Amino acid sequence: MNNINITGNSRTTDEVIRREFRLAEGDPYNSSKIKRSKQRVEALGYFSKVDIKNEQTDFPDRADLAVNVEEQSTGELTFGAGFSTQDGVLGDVSIVERNLLGRGQYAKLNFTAASARKEIDFSFTEPYFLGRNLNAGFDIFHTILTGDNYSNNLTFDSSSTGFTLRAGYPLTEYVNHTFRYTLRNDEISNAQAGSSLFVTQQLGKRMTSSVGQSLIYNTLDNQFFPKTGTIASISQDLAGLGGDVDYLRHEAKLSWFTPLDEYEQEWIFRVTGKAGNITGMNSDNVRINDRFFIGGNIIRGFENQGLGPRDKATTDPLGGNNYYAGTTEVMFPLGLPNELQVKGAVFADVGSLFDTDDNDPALQIQDDTSPRASGGFGIFWRSPVGPIRIDVAKPILSESYDKEELIRFNFGTRF
Repeated sequence: MNNINITGNSRTTDEVIRREFRLAEGDPYNSSKIKRSKQRVEALGYFSKVDIKNEQTDFPDRADLAVNVEEQSTGELTFGAGFSTQDGVLGDVSIVERNLLGRGQYAKLNFTAASARKEIDFSFTEPYFLGRNLNAGFDIFHTILTGDNYSNNLTFDSSSTGFTLRAGYPLTEYVNHTFRYTLRNDEISNAQAGSSLFVTQQLGKRMTSSVGQSLIYNTLDNQFFPKTGTIASISQDLAGLGGDVDYLRHEAKLSWFTPLDEYEQEWIFRVTGKAGNITGMNSDNVRINDRFFIGGNIIRGFENQGLGPRDKATTDPLGGNNYYAGTTEVMFPLGLPNELQVKGAVFADVGSLFDTDDNDPALQIQDDTSPRASGGFGIFWRSPVGPIRIDVAKPILSESYDKEELIRFNFGTRF
């Protein structure tokens, strides 16, 4: 192979594209490596089209690679919203640039504003730190959650402020390993009258200092709108390197995509699963703000904090030390013109949240390991101004103390 000639990238630098190639100029011609290189460039999400062709040169035993790309919007201004029979409307705004200054850097600024939640966080990632195949980045966050038994089922206020430093590197073509360090200050305050004793016992400030690692396997064809491939991860976090909190947390996640129609790839089947466990160490109980809470987008048909252990007397959600959740979904065309990019989906969610360190002989906790399940349908519109999705879900298996939700939607725009 002679030269790699890149055209069409008026914004993205050549280096961002070249570093995704699995072969360099002067290497022997290898069709499988060229195919993989094309997949990697497409997976960046920066281009709507990537074409790679052979071009003749003055040397009969050498060929150039002509790489032509068609750039697309990589910035998003997204508005998210949710609606339930009890929550009403809440929303968030995020600004994302996945190809900052054409250098492949990722930046995100997110604001959440609702009657019971205020949040701001900023993330930045450099995919090739110091010119090496090492990604590095940081996250800064500040969250305030105002207890409102009507809006979010909670009867206390909490705040969390801190930062995370992270770095990762590839172990193989499809496997990456990441490390992180988090320093976070949490406060639980302003318990409402009649709050659970399990809540009032945890009022106060705590500092968390934790280290973590994740092993990630990723073969998705596209990181944002995948049609085929698998992404799986196993993560551990250890808190107790300083600070006031000691725990060990494990989580595992898996998503698998495959087209049901081989050629058009308009029918997409998706399976996802996730599970987690958190255990207190050095005789420490797991605090309520470190436990898992699920519902909302994880198991549709249930509110945020809508299922899992509750104080029987006050109905306060207490979170759980263990959870699992899974989804099967089929996305399909609705018979509308392809230009509209409107698709339907049917889905089924299942999962459970259980076990808590709270224990008082005088009080009772509603805690059941039985699975919850829901089914529903959705409409997804990848409109010219961004993605819009509406899901309608109905619980099939639930407990009497769970909090249900009917409709969840989000919409966005791009620039």
